[in-house]
Amino acid sequence: MSASGGGDVVHGAGAPTPRWWKPFRDVPLVVLAVLSLVAALVGWYTQASLDRAASQIAPVTPTATPDAVAQVCRPAVTPPGDEPWIDRRDESESVWKDHAAELGDPVVRGQDGWAFYNDQVEQNFSQAVGRRLLTASQVTAWHDYFRKLAGALAAQGIELSIQITPSASSVYPEKLPEWAAALRGSTPLDQLLAASPDLPIVDFRHDLREAAQHDAVFTPVNSHWTDWGGYVGWQTYARCHAVTYPGAAPIVVPPVDGVRTGGIYNEYASSGVPDAEPAWDAPRFSQQLAPVTVTDGSSATSTSEGGKAVDLSKLPASTETAGAWSTQKALILRDSMGNALSGLWAQQYAQTWQIQHRYDDWSNPPNYRSLVEQDHPDVVIVQLAERHLVNAPAVGVGPGY
Repeated sequence: MSASGGGDVVHGAGAPTPRWWKPFRDVPLVVLAVLSLVAALVGWYTQASLDRAASQIAPVTPTATPDAVAQVCRPAVTPPGDEPWIDRRDESESVWKDHAAELGDPVVRGQDGWAFYNDQVEQNFSQAVGRRLLTASQVTAWHDYFRKLAGALAAQGIELSIQITPSASSVYPEKLPEWAAALRGSTPLDQLLAASPDLPIVDFRHDLREAAQHDAVFTPVNSHWTDWGGYVGWQTYARCHAVTYPGAAPIVVPPVDGVRTGGIYNEYASSGVPDAEPAWDAPRFSQQLAPVTVTDGSSATSTSEGGKAVDLSKLPASTETAGAWSTQKALILRDSMGNALSGLWAQQYAQTWQIQHRYDDWSNPPNYRSLVEQDHPDVVIVQLAERHLVNAPAVGVGPGY
């Protein structure tokens, strides 16, 4: 037992700190502070680098996909001669500013009586020439959104088709104002396609451009494709579906005797744009199509003649068709561009549910999981106007899966 108290002594306990140690006793804290600062700087730099990369313009050149599905679903379109908004943006912006007077109205006048919405509608005119492109993060947001949807539906054995309905300027670029046509480069649709070889996207532009040489698939004074444009697009969808889902019920293309011409339907009249031809073209079907029972958003039920459009104003709506071309049921998320396809959807599918997707402002985005659990469709179609692509899904917004 020791004189100090009779217990075991813990080495160092209560021992005085050596005088030589005092200058170093705060070193661990200083080192920790320095390391924390370095970690913070590295984290800030890394995040800044990621943010810069995400804010860069996404590529416009498509990934090589020479398989049959890509060739049929995305037939090649003639690319622009160059990329003025990527390679010489300052010069292009200068030309844009030179035409500020023409760009001051809600509608921009093109050649041969054509007109196009200006930028107050989803930066429409800037999209038309490629001035408004998507960032890498925006393209990734769209791709991830649809990839999740595609995977979830495939796991349930449900077909998916993503149908990007092009703007008039993507089909008739030569009708843009002459100065704007010279500035035209790739568009957000090109960017999405470049990043999404794995998604079931239908690109209608090639076939519409071919058809436009003979009949009106758009008209000079309306932003929507004509019923004939919808019929041309339906044929593209049928060919794409045949190679994407070879074991499924085929998409039927009803024969036609030709084209019938309707009215002008001037969407820009309130902006002082005069009527212009060609007028609205529509298919003249060789055989009578089956009547369709339509239940609109007010729960009112009516019977319409086969081939008649279900207008966007009636949504949410459902259709039932006895003697449809298949027994399948389709859930369709759409916008006003779906009018020209809606009559054919009602003939192809025994039952459809048509809902506005609200990708224009994301005010009420669809929950696909809930809709699928409610309706049990065999097919899901997402019909999306090209100009909505600037409204990429926000962080955390998904399809419900």
